[in-house]
Amino acid sequence: MVDFAQLRDAKPDLWQTAADDWLTLAKEAEQSARDIYDNGASALDEHWTDQVGQHAGQTLKDLANLFEVAAVEIRAVVSTLDGLADAAKLAQSSLHSAVDYAQRSGMVVDGSGHVTMSDPRTMHNDPDAQQLRGESQRLIDEAVAEATRIDQDASTELNRLKDAVGVTDLDKAMNEIGAQASQNEVKLMADALPTDQDAQTVAAWWNGLTPQQRDEFARAVPVQLYDLNGIPQDVKDQLKGNYGYDRVELVRWAQANWDNKDIDIFDNNCTQFVSTGLEHAGMKQTMSDWTGTFDDDGWGHGGQTGWDWLDKHDHSHTDSWASADANRNFMVSHGGQTIPLNQARPGDIVYFEQAGPGGPTDPGKVHHAAIVTSVTPDGDIHYTQHTDSRLNVSLNDRLPHNEVTEGDQNIVIVRPHPNY
Repeated sequence: MVDFAQLRDAKPDLWQTAADDWLTLAKEAEQSARDIYDNGASALDEHWTDQVGQHAGQTLKDLANLFEVAAVEIRAVVSTLDGLADAAKLAQSSLHSAVDYAQRSGMVVDGSGHVTMSDPRTMHNDPDAQQLRGESQRLIDEAVAEATRIDQDASTELNRLKDAVGVTDLDKAMNEIGAQASQNEVKLMADALPTDQDAQTVAAWWNGLTPQQRDEFARAVPVQLYDLNGIPQDVKDQLKGNYGYDRVELVRWAQANWDNKDIDIFDNNCTQFVSTGLEHAGMKQTMSDWTGTFDDDGWGHGGQTGWDWLDKHDHSHTDSWASADANRNFMVSHGGQTIPLNQARPGDIVYFEQAGPGGPTDPGKVHHAAIVTSVTPDGDIHYTQHTDSRLNVSLNDRLPHNEVTEGDQNIVIVRPHPNY
C-alpha cells in the first residue's frame, strides 16, 4: 500500500526514464529481426538452395523470431512503465493540489496526510470549516488510494511479464503478453480517477487539474471520465462531440463488444465492427431508394437473407459498410476529416493503408479498420477491433510486427462527420 509520504516524494520521471531505456532495447531487437530477414534468411533462400542452405536459413529465421518475441516482451515492459509513470504523476499532482487546497483554506496537513484546522477552536464553531476539512481529507485520501491502485496493478503486470520470460512463440507473445500489457496501460490511467467519490469531491478534483491533465484523462479514459458524477456537463458534451454520432458511446460499445462474435457476419469483420459501432453510436445510414445496398455512394445495410453465400458477399450491405478501403473513402468524401496521428482522439477510426509491396492488398489501398478507444499521455494510440478481436491494443507495439509480416503501412486516422 502506498502512503501519503511515499506519494508526495515519488519521482515518476525515473519510471519514464526507465521506459525510454527499455524502448531503445525493443527497437534494437526489432531492427535485428529485420536485418536477419532482409539480409540473412532471404539471401540464403535465394542463393543457397541445398539442404545445408535450407537448414542455415531456418536457423536464421528462428533467431529473427526470438528477436521479435524479445521486442514484444520488452515493449510490454515499456507500456507498463509508461502507464505507471503517467498515472502516478497524475495521482501525485492530485495530492499536491489537495494539500494546496487545504492550506489555502486555513488548514494544516501533517506528515501522514491528516488534515486539521490551524486553530482547533474553529473546527467546533464553523460548519463551513468542518466541511472544507472533510473535503480536503477526502481529496488527499483519494489521491493516496489512486496511487495504491496504480502501484498494485503495475506490480502485478511487471510480475506477469517476469514470468513470461522464456516464451518463444511469437503469436503468444503478441496476442497474450503484449495485448494484456496494452490493456493494462489504459487501466492504469483509469486507476487515477476518483471513481468512488461523491459529486462534490469529484468536482473539486476536476477543478484541481491543469488543462493538460484534463485532456490526458479525456483522451485516455473517456468513458470512465464521462461516467463520473461531478464532471461538468460541458465537458461531457465535448467528450460526446458534435459529429453526427456519440463518440463516448462508440468507445463504450467497442470496449464492451470487442470479443462478441455474435455480431460477426463475414470471414473478415474488421470494418463490419467499425460500421456496427458507428451505427450504435447514432450515425445514420444513407442509401439510394432505388439501388439500396448496391449504392456505390451509400453506407448501410439491409436484412440478412439467411443464405450464407449471399450475406457473406456483401449483398445485404453496402461496400462501404464491410470493406475497409471503401469505408475510408466514404467517410472522407462525406464530411470526415483526416487527422494527424498526434491529434487522434477516442472515437476516431484508424485505417491501415498498404504503403508498399508484400501485404494483403495493393499499395495505396486500405486493408484494415479499427476504432480508436484510447490515446495514452505518451501519445500511443490504442485501438479496438475484430478479426482478430483485440481490446485497447497499442499501435506503437503492433506496428513493427505488422510491417514485418505485411510490409510498410501508412496509418490513417479519420474523424467521421457525416454531411448527408
